[in-house]
Amino acid sequence: MEITNNRMQPLLSSLSSSSKILKNFWYGIEHSVAISTKPKTIKFMGHDLVLYRGTEGQIIALDGRCVHRGSELAAGWVEGNCIHCPYHGWRYESDGVCSHIPANQPDVSIPKRARLQSYPVQEKYGLVWLFWGDLPVEECPPIPPLKEFDESGWRSVHGDFAWDGHYTRVLANTIDMAHAPFVHATAFGNKQEPMVQAYKLEQGEWSASGFITFETKPAYSLKFILGNDPPAGVFRATFYMPNVSRVDLQFGKFQFVLFLVHLPVNETKTITKWLHIRNFVTTPLADSFMRRDVVKTFVQDNNAVKIQAGAAPQDLTAEIHAPSDALELAYRKFYNQAVQMGWS
Repeated sequence: MEITNNRMQPLLSSLSSSSKILKNFWYGIEHSVAISTKPKTIKFMGHDLVLYRGTEGQIIALDGRCVHRGSELAAGWVEGNCIHCPYHGWRYESDGVCSHIPANQPDVSIPKRARLQSYPVQEKYGLVWLFWGDLPVEECPPIPPLKEFDESGWRSVHGDFAWDGHYTRVLANTIDMAHAPFVHATAFGNKQEPMVQAYKLEQGEWSASGFITFETKPAYSLKFILGNDPPAGVFRATFYMPNVSRVDLQFGKFQFVLFLVHLPVNETKTITKWLHIRNFVTTPLADSFMRRDVVKTFVQDNNAVKIQAGAAPQDLTAEIHAPSDALELAYRKFYNQAVQMGWS
């Protein structure tokens, strides 16, 4: 998919180090179907963005507040590729430059500083990806792969989930190998079998994964699909810097993938834009059951996330770790590597 806005400009706004946002990465921020010619505000770690579609259906992403009086641009209107502020009608082009101030006399020039930051955007896997950084896109990590999304024999559903916690804790929860016996004890977890087998860490340039096998305890819809004698399960967890995680579960020939982009809203709120992709019961009639199962699992996980203390600490010695934490530790090491490179 082509980039729909390739204008690269230095960031006009800076985020504090406590916000723990890494730059020079692609961030999944919304489902494609949610963006139309009606502008929409996206909150990104306290920073407001506005997204809308232009005349050719391309997504345009700009800073979300007018430089004049800080009005929310999503409350305004779109004409062609331009967006107008609802307060005084200031018009901004797709590159963020203010091209018209209605109150000005004809001989009054528009200040050069009257412009918004614009951001490169891609659409892939039914998601909108925004590049947050100051390096050329081609010099930075690409959007993570998701081959199953376009393969025949797979069915996907999508949704959102709001968490009460920092995105680093949310991501860590989704790749955690040891919490299921306790957090999901009433569903698929087994408190009588909490031991996590040793697993091998497989690392990429900005990613890592690991897998374990386990005795299956089917819950929710899987009870009816796997029957009374289910095969052993294989759980694979993967992360892609900075805010993407993937969970693969396989029970014999039955497989599903959870692909999760964790949108950092602020220090205490994260919204996960999720895809559930399955190779079984591919009829649309089963979609509502799959969505329900995902949400039930996330509700239990959120109960664990919201009782943790803030963001995951950069200092690896600030918390005590066990061998089962190898995957989360790899994430923190990659995070620190990006910080050392000046990508924060």
